[in-house]
Amino acid sequence: MGTLTLTDSDQKRSDTLTRLKSGELSGVRAAQLLGLSVRQVRRLAASFAISGLTSIPHGNRGKQPHNVLDPDVVVRILSLAGEGGPYHGFNVCHTQELLGERDGITIGRSTLHKLLHPKEILPVKTKPKSVVHRMRRLREAASGIMVQVDGSPHDWLEGRAAKFCLMGAIDDATGEVVHGHCRPNEDAHGYLFMFRDIAVTHGLPVSYYHDKHTILRSPKKATIEDDRAGLKPMSHVQRVLFDLGVTSIPANSPQAKGRIERLWKTFQDRLVKEMRLADIGSIEQANAFLPDFIKRYNAQFSHEAASLAPAWRPLEADCDLDYSFSMQDPRTVKADHTVSVDGKTLQIRAKSRSRSLVGQIITVRVNPENKLSLYDGKRRLEYSEIVAAAPKQKEVKIPKVVSDCPKNKPERSAGQRGFLFARV
Repeated sequence: MGTLTLTDSDQKRSDTLTRLKSGELSGVRAAQLLGLSVRQVRRLAASFAISGLTSIPHGNRGKQPHNVLDPDVVVRILSLAGEGGPYHGFNVCHTQELLGERDGITIGRSTLHKLLHPKEILPVKTKPKSVVHRMRRLREAASGIMVQVDGSPHDWLEGRAAKFCLMGAIDDATGEVVHGHCRPNEDAHGYLFMFRDIAVTHGLPVSYYHDKHTILRSPKKATIEDDRAGLKPMSHVQRVLFDLGVTSIPANSPQAKGRIERLWKTFQDRLVKEMRLADIGSIEQANAFLPDFIKRYNAQFSHEAASLAPAWRPLEADCDLDYSFSMQDPRTVKADHTVSVDGKTLQIRAKSRSRSLVGQIITVRVNPENKLSLYDGKRRLEYSEIVAAAPKQKEVKIPKVVSDCPKNKPERSAGQRGFLFARV
């Protein structure tokens, strides 16, 4: 027979059941002593009468739990997510997802947290000294009513390349990332590229919600003439949104557009580490990596809007993207049907115009790829650049230097060169 070890509580239970069996205690009194119900005491007494002391310990005592982690799996997880591993520094939820997707390891979040942070002491959160009370703004009811846009300059490649800016947009109703691309800096061309891509893939939203960057909101004040004409100063990008009929809403604080601010916080954690895993080393590689990452992000974190009817407005079938999504500047046509742009002279071709444009104002439009186009109203004008011939350089004749010194005249006779010899 094997050795049976009883704890103090097991011995108390054994003594109580023995006294119950001998009649010293009633079932109600035994239940009170053991802290159990009368029904449970009857069940224990029946087992004790059949198996004796072996029925006292729990049947699972000494057995290995069925859900215990295999030691080899633990070693593998620690090699992947521990110090020096590819997942080192990832948060627990992100590590759990990558272990399941890339390595086929299924593990609970709390179990993984205990494994990676066995003695972690969470910091005590202190209440901020000054609390600004804000009112929560509910999500918009339908997709396409409001899209939050912003740019995030950050060391996205952790020093493997120069810092660049990630420009993105998120739908307020669904939390879906509708655009993302990397650029060296946050600039007007980047916003025009983003608005054009969103319009082509989703449509035109009702409004864009953004910060007060001068790219998106002109800092100039209206003049007296502007007030009289009912005009207000606009930036190039602001003018594009106005012409498209899209409302531009500037936020008064970062918290007001908190949805995209929280998106940057998530991307600066997850995207940075996944690009490290993929060995991304340039802005071009980052742009190629983004579409798949955004697709997986939307599948996990986006949700349906309260209203299933989207508010996106599709582009017209004959929409000229170079006209609608470009920066514009007015130019006056000269008498020879030429205009000057950035030091270049552009000749408007006669076949592309339906009237004389001499003295008329046309618009020069530059799309996000820096392609230049000329328009008379909405009519595109063909042009060619006039390359001025380089001025012909005159040949400069170098005069021959003639010296009167007799030393430089070897053709003289020996008698004439007598001064070279000293008299004896």
